[in-house]
Amino acid sequence: MEQDISNVKYVGQATATRLAEHGITTIEQLAAMDIEVLAAIPGIGATTAPLMLASAQALLPTTAIEAEAEEVAPVTSTDEPVLAAETVLEEADDDVSDDAFTEEEPAEVSDKKAKKADKKAKKALKKAAKKAKKQAKEAKKAERKAAKKADKKAKKAAKKAAKAAKA
Repeated sequence: MEQDISNVKYVGQATATRLAEHGITTIEQLAAMDIEVLAAIPGIGATTAPLMLASAQALLPTTAIEAEAEEVAPVTSTDEPVLAAETVLEEADDDVSDDAFTEEEPAEVSDKKAKKADKKAKKALKKAAKKAKKQAKEAKKAERKAAKKADKKAKKAAKKAAKAAKA
């Protein structure tokens, strides 16, 4: 079941056309893109790119393999394997190289980047909600002001009509 790329939040018809010009026609392609590359496309800024990617990734269907990996991941991140690794390191000689540990660092860095992008996305959504609330408040205030002005004008016209009727 192929979903249309315009189902992604922040992707309208114009943005979908721009993405298609750059060879991005599916949600999978969009979700696999790098934030910097996406932000470089005209009309998509650094603020919108992480939001768009998060929305595209949320729309991707989860396969059975990914579901199994997600189930297994929490088991491997328990405290017991970490303690065992620390014990092995304490007992090991200085012959152990640091190459075994450098493989885990990029995963942590990507986790940090993902968390940072998620935090930026949440902040942007919160900011947009706050702005919408402020605009609604201003619109309501303008509506009340217009109604008050119309009432004042009507009273003035009635007063003028009453004065003309007396004369």
